[in-house]
Amino acid sequence: MRWFRYYWVQIRQSHAKHAKPPRLEHINWAIHLTGLPQGAAVLCVGARNAQEPLAFRERGYRALGLDILPSVHPAMRWGDFHRLPFRAARFDLLYAVHAYEHARDITAAAEEALRVLKPKGFLYAAFPIRFTPSEHDLVNFGSPEGFLQLFPGLHRVWSRETPTEAAVLARRCG
Repeated sequence: MRWFRYYWVQIRQSHAKHAKPPRLEHINWAIHLTGLPQGAAVLCVGARNAQEPLAFRERGYRALGLDILPSVHPAMRWGDFHRLPFRAARFDLLYAVHAYEHARDITAAAEEALRVLKPKGFLYAAFPIRFTPSEHDLVNFGSPEGFLQLFPGLHRVWSRETPTEAAVLARRCG
């Protein structure tokens, strides 16, 4: 029953934010800081709608979005980041803006991220900090260091913090 409640809360929130536009500053930072060539494979985790993958596609990347809320858009896939529906080592960049704080099992979500990320691939994540967890926002990483501790096998390339949000770019080892 807890699983049902978890999915219901996440789907309800995803639906409420379905029309939310992408945070272009994060997309631009991810592209600039990684230096990935056009044509690189990008997965937008927790994309809610097709706007994030389309923003990457407009910049020349092969991008897909993944969300727990089903979508018929060809740039989107329905799925759960705890069990990604992709083969291993498929993506050059996992892009997750305000997604991983919703994980019911952050260890499983991190393992899946590392599984689908190519060797030397990048993970760009932004997440809220300094908040009280709720049934929707489950994980308070606290800082880029707190996030990276839960994603073994990644090393930090760049990070930044504001009073309410942190962002981190990390690269998969070997």
